[in-house]
Amino acid sequence: MEDLLEELGALALGGRLKRLADALMQDGSRIYEQVHPGFQARWFAVFSYLYKKGPTSITGLAKGLGVSHPGINKIANELIKVRLVAPYRDRNDKRKRVLALTSSGRQKYQLLEPTLRDIRQALQAAVDESGGDFIAQLTALEKSFGRRDFASRFRDQQDKETEAVGIRRFKPAYAEAFRTLNMSWIEHYFRLEDADRLVLDDPAGKIIDQGGEILFAVSRGREQVIGTCALIRLDDERAELAKMAVSEQARGKQVGLLLGESIIGRARDRGFQALVLESNRMLTPAISLYRKLGFTEKPFPNPSMYSRADIYMELSL
Repeated sequence: MEDLLEELGALALGGRLKRLADALMQDGSRIYEQVHPGFQARWFAVFSYLYKKGPTSITGLAKGLGVSHPGINKIANELIKVRLVAPYRDRNDKRKRVLALTSSGRQKYQLLEPTLRDIRQALQAAVDESGGDFIAQLTALEKSFGRRDFASRFRDQQDKETEAVGIRRFKPAYAEAFRTLNMSWIEHYFRLEDADRLVLDDPAGKIIDQGGEILFAVSRGREQVIGTCALIRLDDERAELAKMAVSEQARGKQVGLLLGESIIGRARDRGFQALVLESNRMLTPAISLYRKLGFTEKPFPNPSMYSRADIYMELSL
C-alpha cells in the first residue's frame, strides 16, 4: 500500500513521529507485560529520571524531560499509587512537593536493568539497520526546535512568501480582489461614492476596455492577491494612477512601491507623456509614496469626480 504520510514528506513529520512513537510504546507495553507484569512503558522516562537524578519536583521533571506539566503529574500519580514513587515536601521550601523512588521503586529499577539493556540493544539494531545515525539526527532536530520553535519558523516562512511578490496583469479571477481591497481602504477612511462603484463593479469594462490596465501584487508562495493598482487612460498622452490598495497584512513590505513603479513602467511603455493622480492629504503614507515615485503637487486642472480628493499630483514621463 502507498504511504500517504511518507508521500507528504516534511509536512507529515509530526504524524510520522507520533506513529513511530505509538508503535514503540505499544510494543514496549507488551514487552513489559511479559517480563515485568504491572509496569507500564509510559512510566519509563519519569521512573528512570528519578532513579538517576534523585528526588525531583514535578516542575523539574517536566523541564528535565521536556514534556508537559500535566502529563508528568498524571504519570507521577500512577507511580505513587503503585508505591514505586512517594511524594515528599522539599526541605528548603515546604510548599513544594518533590518525588522520589521508594525502596520498592529502586529495587524495581534494578530488576528492570537487564530488560532495559536488551531493549536498548534491540532498538539500536533497528537504528543501525535503517542507516545513518538517527539518534544523533533526532537530537539535532530537537535542539533546532529548541532554538526556534515550529510556530516561529512558520511565521518566518509566511513573511518570506509575502516578500516574494509577483506583478500580474488583470484577469477575471482577480476582479473580486480588486473590488474588496479598494472598498476596504475607501470605507475605512471615507465613504464609497458612485464613481467608485462604477469602476469597482466593472473593472474590465471601465478600465481595461477603455485602454487602461490593472496590475496585481500576488504572493508567489500562496498565490494570494495582496495589492492592486490601476492605470486609467485619459487620452493619448495622459493616464491616471488610481485605485491603489494593499492588504493590511502586506503593509510595510514595500508592496505599494512595487505596484507604483510597475504602473509607471507600463505607462512609459505605452507611450504616455504624463501620469496623474488624485488623493487626500490625510493619507500621509500614500502621499509620501507618491512623492517618492516622483509625483509633484499641481493645481486641479478640472473639478474631481470624487468628493474626498483634495490633492492633485503629476509625474512627467
